[in-house]
Amino acid sequence: MKNYSQFDTEDFVQDPYFRKWVLGKLPPGDSFWPTWQSAHPGRQEQLEEARSLVVALQPDDRPADPDEVRLAVQDIMNDLDDRRRPFPLLRIAAGLLLLAGLGWWVWTALLPPGSREEVNRSALPRKIQLADGTRVTLSPNSRLKISEHYGQKKREVSLTGEAFFDVVRNPEKPFLVYAGNLVTKVLGTSFTIRATDDRVSVAVRTGKVTVYRTEKKPGSALSEEMILLPNQQAVMEKASLVKTLVEEPVLLESPVERFAETPVNEVFHRLEKAYGIRILFEEDQLKDCNFTATFTRESLFDKLSFVCETIQARYEVVDGQIVIDGAKCR
Repeated sequence: MKNYSQFDTEDFVQDPYFRKWVLGKLPPGDSFWPTWQSAHPGRQEQLEEARSLVVALQPDDRPADPDEVRLAVQDIMNDLDDRRRPFPLLRIAAGLLLLAGLGWWVWTALLPPGSREEVNRSALPRKIQLADGTRVTLSPNSRLKISEHYGQKKREVSLTGEAFFDVVRNPEKPFLVYAGNLVTKVLGTSFTIRATDDRVSVAVRTGKVTVYRTEKKPGSALSEEMILLPNQQAVMEKASLVKTLVEEPVLLESPVERFAETPVNEVFHRLEKAYGIRILFEEDQLKDCNFTATFTRESLFDKLSFVCETIQARYEVVDGQIVIDGAKCR
């Protein structure tokens, strides 16, 4: 067994067993690397750096012609502008080329400084930290492009696939995500974007998010604009942009568990506060209705269904809010 505790980043990248783990090619029952990672928390940063390189370069195990590799690396080094700081990963990439042959890295190395594309071809989510501290969890088969000038005046990225963003707050430099025909603009919050060829959705976890179309209406600085709050989402499908609720709203405060002959108006107010979702109903219409129940792990929609069934009412999601329709209680 190799002594992985003595490995540096380059050693991990060149190790076939490590590469197979990162790329999801190990048998399902092989838990060596997760166990090793847990036992060596001080090596986390090094492992993440090695993981990023393996995923980006996607090396295979075919031998390359040494002379071809040597000439290619030399050409890249000669092409680098003398004013540009040498690429810190050049030595590692050259080692990978010796293992994997010429490939995607040759194109990547010639990108302008600061401009890059992160691709997750593995079967597991991949965590990425941007220059300002913003954290992105990139889902499998997803792609994130980071602007060359990220963080200078604006913070801009573009997404294909799915990612969860935890954005560091900076009111002076908005964070923009371009996905399909939709732009998501935030100052600092957390949210998930799913972008496919025919559908884009933005679901908010915390904070406030603004979304709008990339195409603008004539005479307007921005196209149709929509403000999203926690547990709300915008869905753009077939050129239609609508606001609704996420499929499974999460609790923002302590769970609502017990009600004993509690006025229904209070029940709705407590649910509204717990989930951060506005619940609209006629106060006078339901003032004489009471509700008794104990909730455990039911979803918000299950709770609403139970309450409405008890008082002979119904609910509907309209424009990211919940509307209750019911008759007077007697």
